[in-house]
Amino acid sequence: MAKAKNTKKKAEKGSSVITPESMTFLKDYINNASPVGFETWGQKLWLKYLAPYIDEQFVDSYGTAVGIINPGQPFKVVIEAHADEISWFVNYVTDNGLIFLKRNGGVDHQIAPGLRVNVHGKKEL
Repeated sequence: MAKAKNTKKKAEKGSSVITPESMTFLKDYINNASPVGFETWGQKLWLKYLAPYIDEQFVDSYGTAVGIINPGQPFKVVIEAHADEISWFVNYVTDNGLIFLKRNGGVDHQIAPGLRVNVHGKKEL
């Protein structure tokens, strides 16, 4: 049987289903860097958030994080998620500040020039 559930009252009509805890999780998850091949931190965040609602968890060899309710029973619920970010690696930075990139995973290089870029790393002056 699944772990004890949150026993808060049902949301009243017109109120939001998003709780402060779920909003914090969403912000942490979205702001977490989990590019292809480096999904571990995103998996850990998701499984930690899911832990109170599941009985068992694992990550498979493809990087899919899985939570199970009622494992080993004829009726069980499996909640799975595979999420990695489209990412590029910085290959070279010119003296003028131009950044040359290498694709990571299945990135469509034709749409890249029109996308917003977030650069993660140490800020050095």
